Amino acid sequence: MSDTSANNKRIAINTLILYSKLIITIVISFIISRLVLQALGASDYGLYNVVGGIVALLNTLATSMVATSYRYMAVELGKGNDGNPNRIYNTVFVIHSVLAILLILIGETIGVYYVQNFLNVDSCRIDDALFILHLSILTTAFAVITVPMNGLIIARENFIFISIVEIVSALLKLVLMIALIYLPGDRLRLYAVFLAIVQLISPIAYQIYCRKSDKDVVKWNLNKCKRDYYGVLKFASWMLIGALACMARLQGAAMIINFYFGTILNAAFGLASQVDAAATQFTNTLRQAAVPQIMKSQASGDEERSINLVYIISKYSFMCILIIAIPLMTCISGTLKLWLGVPPEYTDIFIVLMLINGMIANLGAGFDATIQATGKVKKNQIGYSLINLSLLPIIYVLYKFGFAPYINALVMIGLTIITLIFQCWIMVGLSSFSINKYLKKTILPSIFTFLLAWGPLHFFSKFFNESWLLTLVNLFIAACWTIFSIYLAGTNTNEKKIINNIFKNKILKL
Repeated sequence: MSDTSANNKRIAINTLILYSKLIITIVISFIISRLVLQALGASDYGLYNVVGGIVALLNTLATSMVATSYRYMAVELGKGNDGNPNRIYNTVFVIHSVLAILLILIGETIGVYYVQNFLNVDSCRIDDALFILHLSILTTAFAVITVPMNGLIIARENFIFISIVEIVSALLKLVLMIALIYLPGDRLRLYAVFLAIVQLISPIAYQIYCRKSDKDVVKWNLNKCKRDYYGVLKFASWMLIGALACMARLQGAAMIINFYFGTILNAAFGLASQVDAAATQFTNTLRQAAVPQIMKSQASGDEERSINLVYIISKYSFMCILIIAIPLMTCISGTLKLWLGVPPEYTDIFIVLMLINGMIANLGAGFDATIQATGKVKKNQIGYSLINLSLLPIIYVLYKFGFAPYINALVMIGLTIITLIFQCWIMVGLSSFSINKYLKKTILPSIFTFLLAWGPLHFFSKFFNESWLLTLVNLFIAACWTIFSIYLAGTNTNEKKIINNIFKNKILKL
């Protein structure tokens, strides 16, 4: 078997593993959402979401550095015997230790000041909000320190271990949320404590695993080469700017919504964000399995394979989110009643618009990995950040003039289209990326698939009954039709042959 075939097979296996994990964790997370909403009520649920948004904003330090960690580790591992993973690991570890300290300082000053002076909540709940903030900051700081280990595991493509850890975390969270309903006391504080416990599982597991399986790489050895620190920090600083902009687009919007409309509407926005996050995870799973291969191919000089993976991953990321988005968009009212009972106002509109935004964003699913692999991320991060941060002043002004709460999601869609066009321009300048091939291999099949899947379902959606049984049936039919549409319009001749062979040789023989 050639190296390319072996690597493609590895992507397929990793994708299967990650999707199995994802289906389990998504089902559990939606059960948990109903339990939490039932236990806390819409107001306290919204309060946790807006305070948690502050910590999530701080957590972008960790998120951006995960990308930095696995980028540098993947490139170093791709060098074979010429690489020095231990030196890179220790460089990133020192940087993360400093970042954890900075996160605590920022959270305990700016974060506390925001809660005490600007949070739109009853004064009697300020102490609860501060309790949530302090606890979240500590758990996030610990997670930041273990980011290099997370990056190492991703670079090694050991997704089985990651999947096991996340499934265990999800199951524990489910047990704790069931207990939350029956335990006496301040449920909001209990919820914060339970989440902190769950959030510590992954960092602790990564620590133990790496110290046993990759002890030569994670062995402490202070790197005194200033050039290494400068290179990683320069790359990470640009990644951080982009990550902050991404989080500001959601969490900053949540804070502005809180300022104008209060915590009840934060609950609707938080629930919609959860659905959007679940759909994004569904597509990120495919991306996560392919990113190390894109980076390693780029590092080894095989740019042609790297760019072809970009076309393929972008197309199939869009197809994957369709499987989630199309059924939800056509059965949104019945689904929300089945999921939440009585959902907060505007939840349905927020969900539909954020799913549309997610579909558009996934048309550029492979761009970031290719740009990061080149190491030339400055232009991309500056442009991406400016485009996305512009959301906040725009919606602040629009809300001031009395626009509806969901106007922020409409503005997001427009900015996402602009971002996609901007990143195409960046890709052309950095690689052999072709706009014509991208249109032919990614955009056109995606558009035709969406129209074929959504058109008939949208026409018949007005006849859908909202009883729980018929809602489940309609969701199933919509998902099947979407998958069939992907096969008809979203695959080329060679891809259809592969699917047909798999169906004949594997499925029919079961």
